[in-house]
Order: sequence, then C-alpha cells, then structure tokens
Amino acid sequence: MTSMSSDTRAGELARRELDLVDLVAIAWTQRLFIILITLLVFIPLAVLAYVSLTPSYTAGSRLLVIMDDEDLTPGAAGTGGEFMFDQIMQSEADLLASEEVRRRMLIELTGAADPQQLKTLGEGFGVSRAPNASFLIATFKNEDADVAANTVNAIVDAYLRYRVELLTGGFEGGVQARLDAAERDAQAAQQALRTFLADNAITDFETELNSALGRLADLQGRKLAADADAAQARALAQALEQRLQDIPQTIELYVENSVTGQLLDLQVRQAELMARYQPDAPPVLAVEREIEALERFVQEGRANGQGQRRTGVNPIWQELESSRLQQESNAAGQERLASSLNAQLRAARTAVERFRALQSEYDRLTRAVSARSAAADQLSVQAADAMARRDMPPGGADAIRIVSRATPPVQAQSNRKLAVMAVGVLAGGIALLLGLIRGYVAAVRQAAPPQRPNPPEPRAPSNERPEAEPAPEPHYQAPRRTPVPVLARVSDAR
Repeated sequence: MTSMSSDTRAGELARRELDLVDLVAIAWTQRLFIILITLLVFIPLAVLAYVSLTPSYTAGSRLLVIMDDEDLTPGAAGTGGEFMFDQIMQSEADLLASEEVRRRMLIELTGAADPQQLKTLGEGFGVSRAPNASFLIATFKNEDADVAANTVNAIVDAYLRYRVELLTGGFEGGVQARLDAAERDAQAAQQALRTFLADNAITDFETELNSALGRLADLQGRKLAADADAAQARALAQALEQRLQDIPQTIELYVENSVTGQLLDLQVRQAELMARYQPDAPPVLAVEREIEALERFVQEGRANGQGQRRTGVNPIWQELESSRLQQESNAAGQERLASSLNAQLRAARTAVERFRALQSEYDRLTRAVSARSAAADQLSVQAADAMARRDMPPGGADAIRIVSRATPPVQAQSNRKLAVMAVGVLAGGIALLLGLIRGYVAAVRQAAPPQRPNPPEPRAPSNERPEAEPAPEPHYQAPRRTPVPVLARVSDAR
C-alpha cells in the first residue's frame, strides 16, 4: 500500500502544471548548465555569421517619369482611367525590374547571359518608388562599390534602350515590321479592288454608278414626258375630229351676176349725159328711170342667188383638218419616242441593278483599302517617331529622364551585428529550453521514492471495508501555498 501511494503521489506531481515561479526556479538551479550550453552554441554560430556576412555596398540611380500627354510611350507603358498615374509607375517599375532588361545588359557587356550571373543580378537588384511620386529608384547591392555603381548604370541604360525599342517599335515586332505588314496589306487590298473592277469592266465604280443612275432618271423623265405629249396630242386630234364633223368640207365662195355691172354702167352713162345735157333733158331722165328701176330690182332681192356660182374647200375645215393631222402626227411621234425610251429605260435599269449587285463587294474592298491605308499612314508616322527616338541618347528626350546616375557608395552596409545578436538570442533560447527540460526531469526523479518490497497483508473480509490509510505528509510545504514539489526539490538540493 505504501509503494502504491508513493507511485500515485509521484505521478500526480509529474502531471502537475508548472507556473512562472516554478520555471524560474528550475532555470536558476540549472544556471551553470544554461550558461555552458549558451556558450557552446553561441561561439561557433557567431563566428560563422561574422565570417559569412561580409560588408556590402548599395548604389542607386534615380529616374523621373514625365507625364506628357503628347508622348506615346508613357501611355503605352500603362493605361487606365482614374488610376492612370499608379498604373504607369507600376508598369515602368515592372519593366525596369524585368529579367529581360538584365539579360540584355549581360549580353551587351559580356556577349552572353549566364544563368548564375542572372541569378546574382536578380538577388542584388531592386526597384522602389515613393508613394505619389514620379521617381523610380534602382539599386544594386554588391561587395565592391564600383561594381555596384557600374551595374546599376548598365541596367538603367539597358532598360532605357529596351523601353524605347519595346514601346516605340524595334526590330522584334516593332513599328517598322508592323508598317511593312500594313503596307503589304494595303497593296493587297488595292490589287483586289483593281482586279474586281477589271473583271466587271468598270473604270470608276462611283462615277459609272452615278452616271447610270442619272441616265435612268433622265430616261424616266423623258418617257413620262413623251407619254404625256402623245396623250395630249391624241386627245387634241380627237377633239378636232369631233369639231370637223360639224363643219362642211366645201362652201360657196361667191356668185357672179351682171346687175351690179349694168347699174354701174348706167351711173357712168348718167354722169356723161349730165355733162352734155341739162338735168331735165330726155336722155338724162331716161337714164335716171333705168337706174331707179334697176336699183329697185336689186333692193327687192330678186337678183340674190342669181348668176354664176363658184364653190370651194371650206378654209376653216381645211385649217382644223390640218391641225388634226398635225396632232395625230405629233401623237404618233411621241408614241414612237416613248417606245424607244422604254427600251433604253430597260437597259438603264439593267445597268443600275448590275452596279447595285456589285456595290456591296465594292464597298467592302473600298473599306479595306481605306482602313489599311489609314493604318499604314499612322504606322508610318509612328515609325518615323520611333526611328527618331532610337537615334536619341538614352534618357535624352524620352519620357524617362535620369535624374542622378549611380556613383560608388562610400559607406558599406553590414548585418554582422544583427546576425550576432540573433545568434545570441537563439543560443540563449536553446540553452534555456534544455536547462528547463533537464531540471524538470531531475525534479520528477527526486519526487518518486524508491520502491521496497512489502509482505502481503491478509485481506479483510468481504463484508468489511478496509480502513483508509492516512496520506503521507508532504516533504515541504510553503506558507499559504499548496505543496510545490519543485520548490521542495530546490530545498532538498540546498
């Protein structure tokens, strides 16, 4: 029973949670071990960190991004609406930090891009910018100050050349190549249009179409006028024909008799007699009686319609008939003209329909020629601008200006102190952890007493309950605290 109680007590003490005071106490008991482990871990790691971390120099170059609306390159580097400035700056920073720029720099300097050198450049090179500022800061870290400055300047120069070649056109799919392709497309479109016109026997599609439309409209107007004139002439001829039915075709022109002549002869004879005789002379009176009798005969109308008659064509009928024939002739002529115009009108409609059937294809070819010619014109301007930009020195008149080039830095930067401090903290932590583990294990071992063999005791009857043995008193009890086995072990150690 005593052995079982001691084992239970040791297990409870081992399973108990330790507070801060217990940990401090254990660490204090293992202070020499902790110091020793700290020194063993710190000294080699500190020497290794001090030797491996060598001083480095960081050289930097500042670039200014000019926000010019007339310049095509900033808009090509980054586009956007509300956040156009940030997009441009981010695009320029990404372009400057791209691996292609470093590869081009190595190719320009050494003739080849070694992967290890690219990796070294990527680890040491960096690009940063201040918020709401148009400056890009390119830095490079190296053990040699001159190498750091020269590397930054070489990368910046390669970036400026690559940027101009990329954004304004270069040999790899730049503006010149696109201009050549656009000119070829424009020539192909023009050749297709010429072939189309030649196959359809057309010299100028627009002129011939307008001419056909004008001719069709003129023929339509002339045919309508001819039909109207023919109908008018035909109606007038019918009206004249109806009028002629009521007019006699022939009439009496005049009737000749000698009564008037005889009367005139008698009057002449009277005048002769009056010249020779007195008015009361018998010859004069006889002539006067004859004149009076003849006048009375005429006045009585007995001489009307008597004598020689003469008839002829009625002039009114003749004039109306002539007008009728003229109107019929006009109607026949206008009808023949309308028939001829109708045939011409059918031919004109056929020509217009032919042009309209070809107009969609002609419009498509014309739009292709116009669009590709316009694209070639625009690319020619951009190619000229790109050629002028390529001839300029890097950073001279571009949207990116070099504010300050990198110079060899004077003061080196080293992380030895931080590394030694970090090694010290690491060594102390490792030593403290090992000391706590060692002290805790030792405390658990001291809390468990050695087991002694006891003779077996007779068992109590089944109807009687065994009396409970009093629990052993704790080895150490602190005032106003529960028994702490760790502090008891500290007292035993003392």
